[in-house]
Amino acid sequence: MTVPSDPAALAEFSDYVRAALPDVARDLLSVVLGEVPSYRELSADKIGRDLPLAAEANLRLFLRSLAEGRAPRPDELTELIDIAVRRARAGIPLDTVLSVYHLGAVAAWNSVAALATTPEQREQLLAAVPYVLGYLGAVTPGVAGAYLRERQDLHWEQREAKRAVAQALVRGNPVDLLAERFGIALDGGFDVLVFRVAEPESSGANRPVLRIVQTEIDAVSSRVLSSVERGGGVVLVPGAEGELATALDAFVTRVAQGTGARTVAGFATAAGVHDVPAAAEEAGEIARLAYQLRRPTAVYRMADLALQYQLARPGPARTWLLTLLDPLRDQPHLMEALRALIDNDYNRQQAAAALVVHRNTLNYRLNRIGTVTGYDPNRPDHAQLFAAALTASDIDEME
Repeated sequence: MTVPSDPAALAEFSDYVRAALPDVARDLLSVVLGEVPSYRELSADKIGRDLPLAAEANLRLFLRSLAEGRAPRPDELTELIDIAVRRARAGIPLDTVLSVYHLGAVAAWNSVAALATTPEQREQLLAAVPYVLGYLGAVTPGVAGAYLRERQDLHWEQREAKRAVAQALVRGNPVDLLAERFGIALDGGFDVLVFRVAEPESSGANRPVLRIVQTEIDAVSSRVLSSVERGGGVVLVPGAEGELATALDAFVTRVAQGTGARTVAGFATAAGVHDVPAAAEEAGEIARLAYQLRRPTAVYRMADLALQYQLARPGPARTWLLTLLDPLRDQPHLMEALRALIDNDYNRQQAAAALVVHRNTLNYRLNRIGTVTGYDPNRPDHAQLFAAALTASDIDEME
């Protein structure tokens, strides 16, 4: 049996299918809704109106291109691209959207084949096969491209909205209208994380820090609000999702691993929207102290750095502690002895070993410290003062 491919035969087949178009569209939709769960979950309006219009639009475009013996032109894909954009906004995955085109083509073909009753109609049906394949080859790339562009635009828009809301919350600016516009819930409190990423080691110098950080933030929760820059940023987790607090520790660890850089963070909680600025300031100060004191990668809370936090505040006590060390500043061997004693939990044997000196030498230097300062590091109460003074001095040097 020969298969006619002349324009007249194709035009005749196109007219034949066009006459049965409502029935073919109905059969097509029945198969799609039966096979694709995410399409069944669309609103009643979309199922009753949008999907039938989309099915008929595809069939009409195919029949027009078939009658003219050509593939669809890019300018003819506008309606189908609009449909793809609506599917993207509905959150239907791209692989599902594309599979529906192939599933619909098979369903439509079976429907038309059931109507072909004469040898001529069957021959025309076979002659149309290359055009069906050509139609799918022209339409699916255009639909996929439009879908991906829309998803990228939506993702960018949502990310920018979350960034704007996070910045407004941290600054204490009005945020209700902005949050409502983008459907961002602000009920309850927030866990506030301020993190800092050190300069990557040479092995990770070329790693895309911002991309790594944003990917890890997205992995924490879709409800997380954040404002990120290369050196760090702020992450706000809705307090209602308290189980995510532990995920923040894992987030910091993964950022450090991905960037190859020491990453530290300060953590605080805000009972409500109006408490976010104070919580962000507290978390930011904790992060700054952990970063500048070269603490290892981790999330730090007030309990971890309470003394350092307090000693970083201006006041007469901090000033006095700094003057306590003044007599030692031009005698580095005495300062080293004091620091070794404190760093080794007041164990003189370990402190002497760390300094690579005899224990008697260490004892002499500690006694000398008592003579020049008037405070004896051998006394527990004076030793605590010296420990606080060293911490205040370290903080003072990094500011």
